[in-house]
Amino acid sequence: MKPKQQYFRAIAIGLGALAVAASAVSAGCVEAPSGLAPGPTGGGAEDGGPSDGGGLPVVSGRDLFESMQADLMSACGLCHDVAGLADTPFLAGPDRYQSFASWPGIVSTDPTHSLLLTYALTGKGHSGTNLDSPALKETLLPKVKAWLAQEAKNFSEPPPQAGPHIDPFVPIMGFNAIYLGALGPEFEGMAVTFQADVLAETTLELTNIELHPTSKTGLKIVHPLWVVHPLGKDPNPDPVDSFSNVDTIYQIGESGPLGPGTLILVNWSTDAKLSLAFELIEKYEPASPDAGDGGPTGGCKDVPSFEANARQQLMTCLNCHGGGNGQAVAAVDMTALQSDAAKACGQIRNRVNPNDPPASQLFITTNPGGNAAHPFKFGGQGGAFNTFRDNVSIWIAAEK
Repeated sequence: MKPKQQYFRAIAIGLGALAVAASAVSAGCVEAPSGLAPGPTGGGAEDGGPSDGGGLPVVSGRDLFESMQADLMSACGLCHDVAGLADTPFLAGPDRYQSFASWPGIVSTDPTHSLLLTYALTGKGHSGTNLDSPALKETLLPKVKAWLAQEAKNFSEPPPQAGPHIDPFVPIMGFNAIYLGALGPEFEGMAVTFQADVLAETTLELTNIELHPTSKTGLKIVHPLWVVHPLGKDPNPDPVDSFSNVDTIYQIGESGPLGPGTLILVNWSTDAKLSLAFELIEKYEPASPDAGDGGPTGGCKDVPSFEANARQQLMTCLNCHGGGNGQAVAAVDMTALQSDAAKACGQIRNRVNPNDPPASQLFITTNPGGNAAHPFKFGGQGGAFNTFRDNVSIWIAAEK
């Protein structure tokens, strides 16, 4: 049995009350990797608090964030709070630490790779107040660097036998889009999206979990496994291995639910991270050479309504989705928006919800009043967004 199969098999047979019996049956085949097999206490300091594995208490990034929060809000809040001047509300309340740490690109295993140090400095392209400006370079910047360093120390990873996996990340409490390009160039533009909400201190709910292939490549997934990374403790997989039976092919350009589309993680903890591993993930291409041009096979039901109500509104998306950003095009290809309405409509159709148009990802990600990580939110202009949503919703409802 291959190492990653051993890992997934070990997880599958080592859960809950069945762990002892299953181990007895399968002892000759299974060797659970120590990296994802927490002891009875799950690790931690003697007093029950998190530790770094050597007995020393772990410093929570939240503590360091709170020490610089007032300075951050003073320097950056005008632009980066909800409905701020920028389209990046990574300081959204009420839990500003959660918003800050979960924004893609801010926290990294290598602090020097953080957007705060690669973009928000003089000469890096940032148009707002830079962290190395005279007023901040001796005050806020050192605090930011210390916080980033601590966040980097608090990462933990699945062992190699876990197979392909997305590195640990802090989930946004709201809409999340986790891109799969880190697994290889063939997965560029593909994403897993979901809504995250804390139900209780130890319970995290993921809903509307969907997998999005691209307009050029389909995807096959076998046994995805969600893993919680508690602060200062060993990684802790989904206790009931909820998606163990998943073996799904996603056709070219056709999004769909990942497993049952909902997950309750009862092993959650405050300020934990998530990761997602796969027993198998590979691109899928139809065997027939006449399978088409890579567009969705379903298409739209009402292209005339798309042309009348949505196409002009969507022109604002062309800077990225029309060819200016490779990942954006791979995710939602709008390159044919002006030349082939039916083809463009089929692409965008995968990110809308005809049963509840306002709940469409197209609106969740671009709403200036929301905290979804998307680089365009109408510059904080709620009126412009409302016009966009109201017009495009006419077409979305026609797709029901």
